[in-house]
Amino acid sequence: MLRRDIRQLSVSALRLAQNAKVLYLKTLLLPKTSFSPKIPKDQERRDLIEKSGKSLYKWQHERSDYKKEFILHDGPPYANGDLHLGHSLNKILKDIINRFEVLHNGLKVSYRPGWDCHGLPIEMKAIQDAGRLSAPETRRLCRELASGMIEKQREQFLDFGIMADFNTPYVTMSSTYESAQLQIFLKLFENGLLSRQLKPVWWGCETQTALAEAELEYNASHKSVAVHVKFPLVRNDFVDRLGGNVHLLIWTSTPWTIPANKAICVNSQLDYTVLENVQTGEKLIVGIELVDEIVKLDPSYSQTDIVIKGSELEGLSYENPSFQDNANYPVLHGDHVTATAGTGLVHNAPAHGLEDFHVGQKHKLHVASSVDGKGLYIQSNIPQGFHELAGKYANGKASIFRCLDILESHNMIFHVNKKYTHSYPYDWRSKTPVIQRATPQWFVNVEKIKDAATKLLEQVEFIPETGRNRLTLFVNNRSEWCISRQRTWGVPLPIVYNKDSHEPLDDVDTIRYVVNRLSEYGTDQWFEEEDDISRWLPEDKNGAEYYKGKDTMDVWFDSGTSWSTLGDNLEKLMNSDKPIADIYLEGSDQHRGWFQSSLLNKIIASGNGNEFKPVAPYKKIITHGFTLDKKMDKMSKSKGNVILPSQVINGGGKPLVPALGTDGLRLWVASSNYTLDVSVSPEVLTRVVENVKKLRVTFKYMLGNLQDFEHPVPLNQLNPLDRWVLSRLYTLQEKTVEAYQSHNYAKVVRELNLHMSGDLSALYFDISKDCLYTYGQNSLRRRGIQTVLDHLVRVYVGILAPIQPLLTQEVWDLYAGKFNISEDSPFKKNWDFYALPEEVVDDEILSEFETIWKIRDLLYKSLESLRLEGHFKNKLEAEIYLDTKSDWLALLLEKHKDFLDDYFLVSRVILGTPLPGTQSGTFSVQVGNDSVNATITHSASCKCPRCWKYISEAEDVLCGKCAEVV
Repeated sequence: MLRRDIRQLSVSALRLAQNAKVLYLKTLLLPKTSFSPKIPKDQERRDLIEKSGKSLYKWQHERSDYKKEFILHDGPPYANGDLHLGHSLNKILKDIINRFEVLHNGLKVSYRPGWDCHGLPIEMKAIQDAGRLSAPETRRLCRELASGMIEKQREQFLDFGIMADFNTPYVTMSSTYESAQLQIFLKLFENGLLSRQLKPVWWGCETQTALAEAELEYNASHKSVAVHVKFPLVRNDFVDRLGGNVHLLIWTSTPWTIPANKAICVNSQLDYTVLENVQTGEKLIVGIELVDEIVKLDPSYSQTDIVIKGSELEGLSYENPSFQDNANYPVLHGDHVTATAGTGLVHNAPAHGLEDFHVGQKHKLHVASSVDGKGLYIQSNIPQGFHELAGKYANGKASIFRCLDILESHNMIFHVNKKYTHSYPYDWRSKTPVIQRATPQWFVNVEKIKDAATKLLEQVEFIPETGRNRLTLFVNNRSEWCISRQRTWGVPLPIVYNKDSHEPLDDVDTIRYVVNRLSEYGTDQWFEEEDDISRWLPEDKNGAEYYKGKDTMDVWFDSGTSWSTLGDNLEKLMNSDKPIADIYLEGSDQHRGWFQSSLLNKIIASGNGNEFKPVAPYKKIITHGFTLDKKMDKMSKSKGNVILPSQVINGGGKPLVPALGTDGLRLWVASSNYTLDVSVSPEVLTRVVENVKKLRVTFKYMLGNLQDFEHPVPLNQLNPLDRWVLSRLYTLQEKTVEAYQSHNYAKVVRELNLHMSGDLSALYFDISKDCLYTYGQNSLRRRGIQTVLDHLVRVYVGILAPIQPLLTQEVWDLYAGKFNISEDSPFKKNWDFYALPEEVVDDEILSEFETIWKIRDLLYKSLESLRLEGHFKNKLEAEIYLDTKSDWLALLLEKHKDFLDDYFLVSRVILGTPLPGTQSGTFSVQVGNDSVNATITHSASCKCPRCWKYISEAEDVLCGKCAEVV
């Protein structure tokens, strides 16, 4: 009976205690907010993108209170295929810059997305399944394909959270754009910079068009057939003095050009010698410095003591038995001949090499390409001995080896290397080797303007600085620019030709007239077949005597005129006396592409005859690297290492990646050292998603604890820890602003993460929880912490908004609603709203807490050792006694004594020494040359059922602080 009564009494007591805990829980001021730690998806994400993207761009572009205009000019991506992570890197970097200018500097941003629409890839894709088409039909299909790809890419770009109006882009195939481009092209004629020449150009046999240097990619592992060929000298006194049977030995890695040979070049300044085969009596003339390498190939030849000056070889003649033409060919001087490789003699094919061509021009050698546009030998342009190769692909193995067989049959082969590995240019579109082939093309005289171009680059800011040398080098190494292409899909060269002579009608007045007609009729009509083209010509020209040229412009000329879209008055833009755009930002490959063509076209457009008013189109150039996999290899479908932007945003795919959302993708970009190549992998993205989650949890904590905040506490009434947080927050603010201004976004993220993890999560949040949850709602100390949290939210939103626009919009919606702020976007507030004033910085407080945190760290190690030994289950069971003989440490501890238990996360800290026999451990904490003696004991007090500190006088009895609140 007694036992039953006792048991019932115990159950009742337990229920009372449990009910009391529930009641106490309800008295706690726990965080409350609807902000979710989960990354927004689907419609919620799309709504945030709309609100923080297009709508925001429209607002800031139409505002009247901006300080000045800021122009970041968008380099047009190619309208072909899905977007890859390189597009993400590019567009998001630009967006971070634009958003910072709006938020921090109060500028009006002009940013108009663009698309590059012409060119070979679209043309090839459009017609690949269509069979034979007329030019108008081809252009129609190309336009449809490009338009469709623009729409597809537009939707993908929107997923990146870009602040822009993608409904009004510039596109290089629009009539307005093409008209401006043609006006700039007209400047080439007006300034005497354009000429038509028959000369060797890089040629894509697969694509059947001329290529500029910027359209080449060099394959360092290309394998060629390299051959040493012997050409017998025509007998004369010189040959007789050497004993007869003398040959010139050349080396070439393009043996397919031997049928086009017209001369052999030596250098008159070099010394040559004779190698002799004692058994056959055959003699070879080679550069004296290259003898050792040549003899290694055939040791039956040995060097004689004969030394011949290169000038003695000039004017000699040789035969080419393989030609079967009984003709003699000259030995000529060539500055390009060196003694660094080969034999010191170079075979000259003026139709298939620019240096060969220049020598040929000087000596009036016949120039005729031995191959057609497909790279097939032309019978009428090769000697009789090679006629069997007519119609065969010259640079193919079969033709090359047949060439060698023909040469061997005439005893002209000295040595063959079938696997000569070297760097060789490839067509960047078809990924196939190119050749050099003489064709009539239109060339811009870059030599005339490149000095002005390089001087302008001295005034441009480069990030990274290495870009300056790179771009300057590309410009300096360029003397001309072949801008004509033998394709249909592009802006036509506005030039007509005489039907009889095939000579161009290239006087300025006619070109101007044609340009104006193209602007009136549209470029598509240029490609209509017309027997009489009078409508395109001035009245004094007979349209029946001419035909329209079929060449189109190099796509780099297209995109290089895109600065013409940055204003409404083309004439004003062409003659601008200052840079039009503040920033151009693209990949490092654009030093040889868009950066260069934009600069050259801007100089061309500023000309008036021989006078130019050169101004670069940009103030600053920023370049980024390429996106690679974790092994720093290029991504490709065949390797299975491709990660798409959509995959990063939504998760899944192969390789499997976590869902980062739009802001996660942007955080990956901002975290990267974009000036170098950027590695991306599932492992990298997993770290990023953890960072995203941490940011969201941090905002959730801060917003949740501002639920009942109404009355800020003045700075001079804040507790020391609160002032320390604000001082450190100001430092974070200034460091990140400086990082934004220097475009170091990885530093912005790094500094924020360090602050969030170190100052907030590890210190301030942990220390402040007890006060926020258990103190009176309107207590000064609690409101002081809330005041700091309010500043933290503001500064964090200000810092993060350019990088994390969706996240900060979510935060803003709740924050603005709570505090009745009318602006619906964080970007609509001035930076002053977010920024802390410098007066919050307290150097004395910063110094004091540097010492306090050292003491705390050392105490933590001691507490953890005692916990592991079983003295405590958690730190709240501990009391700490601190004593020091150092005056300055004693003053410091006395100043902070009311807060030390919170700093150290224990129930009580007492300045002095404990009663004998109560300690669990005694330690000495070294601080510089001084020390603090710490004695750690198990608290003799009871655990407060509400705040859980061991400061209550009895079990299940509230401590004094909690009793007062409840």
